[in-house]
Amino acid sequence: MAHKHKTRKRRKDETLAAALDIGGSKISCFIARVHEEEDFAPQAEIVGVGCYGAPAPARGPASAEAIETGVRNAVEAAERMAGEHVGRLIVAVPGRHLRARRIGVDLEIAGGVVAQEDVDDSLAEGLKIATPPDCAPLHALPVGFKLDGEEGLGDPVGLTGGVLSTQMFAVGARQSYLDNLADLIERCDLKVADFAAAPYAAAEAVLLEDEKELGVVLIDIGAASTGFAVYDNGALVECGGAPVGAGHITRDIAQIFGAPLVHAERIKTLYGSALIGPGDEHRFIDFPQLGVQGESVRASRADVSEVILPRLEEIFELVCEQLPNDGMRRSGLRRAVLTGGGSLLVGAREVAERSLGMKSRLGRPAAIAGSPEAVSAPGFAVCAGLVQHYANLDENSESGLGLLRQSPHAGARSSVLGNVEAWLRAKF
Repeated sequence: MAHKHKTRKRRKDETLAAALDIGGSKISCFIARVHEEEDFAPQAEIVGVGCYGAPAPARGPASAEAIETGVRNAVEAAERMAGEHVGRLIVAVPGRHLRARRIGVDLEIAGGVVAQEDVDDSLAEGLKIATPPDCAPLHALPVGFKLDGEEGLGDPVGLTGGVLSTQMFAVGARQSYLDNLADLIERCDLKVADFAAAPYAAAEAVLLEDEKELGVVLIDIGAASTGFAVYDNGALVECGGAPVGAGHITRDIAQIFGAPLVHAERIKTLYGSALIGPGDEHRFIDFPQLGVQGESVRASRADVSEVILPRLEEIFELVCEQLPNDGMRRSGLRRAVLTGGGSLLVGAREVAERSLGMKSRLGRPAAIAGSPEAVSAPGFAVCAGLVQHYANLDENSESGLGLLRQSPHAGARSSVLGNVEAWLRAKF
């Protein structure tokens, strides 16, 4: 039977959050304690971290049993460090499984002055049509408002006008994928408290507010896939992913030089670069041959770079193809931020600048109180962002002007439509 989960909001007495990121080469879990004080924004403190790496990160899709083992180990490690037991997790959904769309809703203003109830009505109406077909909603975010066709209003409450137009951006994922992922988590004696889009989470951890305002694309290069999130005028305007990641570079090295995957990954990590440096033609690496004991092949670092570069260019080209094609918005994108484990590959930033035509930088998660220095690496951006996403939720998050959140995943079973109707009844 398919699992449908109702919207869950953080209660005031719930202070513990557990975040899970199931990646292609590792599974990470953060446990955070959320501190709330009156008149202050909630603050998260990392109290537990667990990470379970696959022995061969580029072997292709892992089995359900391997993922279950990884989840159990990562969560148990985080629990031991935290001295706490968690039963529910916020789980990241990779960019390649996301479906997004932009919609607009027009609402006549009966009294001639926009009230908060009008904004809530407009958002609620948009929520009913925001999710792409055959998908469950993860996020629905207001992008902007117009009043009688006038743009750039910010918060429209209190302004005079006849028609309020709300632009929204909705992110969803296939219900079947979420159900399967929830089933897997339940086999580990855990529950899904919420799902969140991995690129959105990484962006929350890595991007600066000025970057979001001026226009930026966040590119999260994982082992199995690459996610991206585009911000413009402070709002998320595109989100998705490509089914190619740093693990494909490892496979290319293994195939071309005939080496075992584990050794190819080690060579990529220690010596790999997308740039050919002076003298690299004369710096050699020995590749043990797959299935032939004691035999090796020697290749130069320049040879390895010539294998890495085309695949890295392909990753950025696939992302570029999915960027918003609106002329004004596309011309406004001048900056890219790279994160994820694959972003640490030497030369990745330079290749991104050449492929995308944008200034780029390496994005590391912003420091969270209590977090070990090791988890400030780009590969932990998603988990860090999930914790911040949880901390920013509050009792009124569905009707706020920042993040309109409507997630159907939280343990009890009901239809998505039923969730929307229940939410509308509660609000109106």
